[in-house]
Amino acid sequence: MNWFVRLGLLLACVLLLPDSGAARPLSGLDSLRQLSQWPVPTQLRLARARVTPASAPTVRQQLQRPNLPRTVRAELLANLAGHYLHENQPSLAVIQMLQTRRMALDDGDSLRAAIACEWLCYSYYLLRQPQPGIAYGREALRLVPRRTAAGRRELSGIYTNLADCASLAPDYRLATACYAQALQLARADRDTANVAVQLANLAAISFRQQQAARASQLLDSAYAAYPPPRYPSVQVLLDELRGRLAYARGQHAEAARILEATRRRSHADRNLHVEMSATETLVPALEKLGRYRKALRHQRRYAVLRDSLFEESSGRHARELQTLYRTQQQEQQLARQRQHIADLQGRTRLREAELTRRTTVFLAVLAGAGLMLVVVVARQRAKHLLERSAAALRMRNRIAADLHDEVGTLLTRVNLQAELLRQGQPDPALDRLLTNSRAAASTMRDIVWSIDAQADTVGALLDRMRDHLDQTAAAAGLDTELTTSGLADHEPLSPEQRQHLYLVFKEAVTNAVRHARHATRLHVTLARQHGELCLTVQDNGRPGASTTRSGMGLRNMHQRAAALRGQLAAEPLADQGFRVQLTVPAG
Repeated sequence: MNWFVRLGLLLACVLLLPDSGAARPLSGLDSLRQLSQWPVPTQLRLARARVTPASAPTVRQQLQRPNLPRTVRAELLANLAGHYLHENQPSLAVIQMLQTRRMALDDGDSLRAAIACEWLCYSYYLLRQPQPGIAYGREALRLVPRRTAAGRRELSGIYTNLADCASLAPDYRLATACYAQALQLARADRDTANVAVQLANLAAISFRQQQAARASQLLDSAYAAYPPPRYPSVQVLLDELRGRLAYARGQHAEAARILEATRRRSHADRNLHVEMSATETLVPALEKLGRYRKALRHQRRYAVLRDSLFEESSGRHARELQTLYRTQQQEQQLARQRQHIADLQGRTRLREAELTRRTTVFLAVLAGAGLMLVVVVARQRAKHLLERSAAALRMRNRIAADLHDEVGTLLTRVNLQAELLRQGQPDPALDRLLTNSRAAASTMRDIVWSIDAQADTVGALLDRMRDHLDQTAAAAGLDTELTTSGLADHEPLSPEQRQHLYLVFKEAVTNAVRHARHATRLHVTLARQHGELCLTVQDNGRPGASTTRSGMGLRNMHQRAAALRGQLAAEPLADQGFRVQLTVPAG
């Protein structure tokens, strides 16, 4: 393809970015210089604006900012690359588009990455380096999301740029396949101008392969697909290729006429590349016709165009080198500043680490001292509690021993004296005295047992319950049975728990002996169930017996159950007998 078509594709590539059609001109360089002061939506609007030679330095300065939002940076990079392509500085465009491609790949934006690869393909075509261009063109085809409308719109441009690089390689097979794909997409979109361009591209490939007949057929199809009026750029492309074909077929007069018209049109449009290409074929055509003076004049014009383009290319390269030098200087300065900032941050981190270490040591020492103080206080309190508990245990044992030795002995003497008097002379008063003395002795034994610290175990409680059963229920002619479940003899019981359990048991057994008519059996159970202690006293008295069993004894049992935060149930059974059940929390 000729340089005029290259320029047309260049202008099309500038519009490849998403939302580029909605981009508005910058409100001014001041707004761009103060980009960081605007909210992100406004920054995006300014970043999407067309970059001009006046705004390009400001855009480059903004790109040096490390805290620039990522989306804004991507827009600035892409628009700056488009500006470099418009200014015919593809080397600088490559630098910007490589950064855009890397950011898009990191963000997982396949469409933006594909567009960046397409621009890279076109930039390397302008640099006459087809192999990197082909590589990036293939990558663009791999990345572009074909199922989206935006991705389908990019396909035609990707195929065209890849085909241009392939034709420069030259790889005519790849170029033909890509131009054919672009032609198919143009026909699907009913874009007659693009159909004509792609047919002309295929005709140019056939012409280079010395297939003049096929090239002529494809060119005729291009003219037919896009009837007048045509875009000037498309008309020049078709006419320039038509003139070259006419010259190849030996139709020198026809070639000279067509190429002369093409040269004049491109000269009027100041399209130096197309004018130079047309003049290059026009000169030998005029020589074949014997028009040597006119051919000489066009030969001189060709030399002028070649020199102008060389100067333009040299100036472009000089500007690129100058821009690269300034960029490198700025990057070096920025690197030095970043290194200085990194050094300052390193020293700051060291100071912070030292301060943190000292603070940690101080807090650790303070926490250790506090912990030691807590341990000392806790040990002192524990020691004090143990001493108080031991003192209380000693006091209980002493009281129990004193009561047993003093009061118990006294009651025993009273009991013996009453028994001796009763044997000498029977008297109802002596009988009552003997009964009361025995009851007092029994009560005294219960009190001594309840305050004896050595009896705070399950085994001691069970022994006491067996003694009472033998003295009361067995003496009344009842068969007694005491069973346990889930308890060991050595398990401790609190004095309060032990006392209340025993007194409830004693009251229940007494009620059974007194009120259970015709009862023959009394069953007592003490068990641990689901974290609770359960005491059950059950007789087999007949249903005719009293089923209410109320009075002071039952109220006392309820009060003792409440003192242990438990529940008491006293009720007759369905068939026969009566049951008293006490349930309290274990421990």
